Amino acid sequence: MNHLKVIVFTVLATVLLAFGVLWLVVDQGWLHLNPDARSAAADPLVSPGQTLSKKSANFICEVTVSMPQRNLTSEPRVYTDFLVAGLDPETKSGWYQGEFSISESRKGAMRMDGTKAFVSRPAMFERFGQMITQEEFTLDLSDGMFVQTLTFRDGNRRHIMKGICAKYAKAPFN
Repeated sequence: MNHLKVIVFTVLATVLLAFGVLWLVVDQGWLHLNPDARSAAADPLVSPGQTLSKKSANFICEVTVSMPQRNLTSEPRVYTDFLVAGLDPETKSGWYQGEFSISESRKGAMRMDGTKAFVSRPAMFERFGQMITQEEFTLDLSDGMFVQTLTFRDGNRRHIMKGICAKYAKAPFN
């Protein structure tokens, strides 16, 4: 009977010690028991429901640019480039580093449709022999797809850039 008490006491002490170590590991942030909480902390832009949170985020994008030369019917110059884009749900605005009207200093209005952010800005400048009336870009938060589009006075729309974006963090990286 004495051996049974020792065994039960040993098992109970081992279980309590294991729970204490587990609590310490979780409390220190070395282990995350809730994978949704970890991904939300790692990606403040996307919540578990794939909707935009209130925190702004920046993205680095690799895009293929198809830039017309003299006019819209000329052979486009096609090349790859990198750019930075930003979304700020608090001010409902967005920007990207590009050649047209949406920039960090002249942000466009943002709206969300599911996981896709639409950022647009009215424009009134001439390029490629046509008057541009609006610039827009979309960024799909579920797959990172970036598409930049120009709308011309005659109603035609032309995709100038397409690519893939990923979130990036500035130093310090904590």
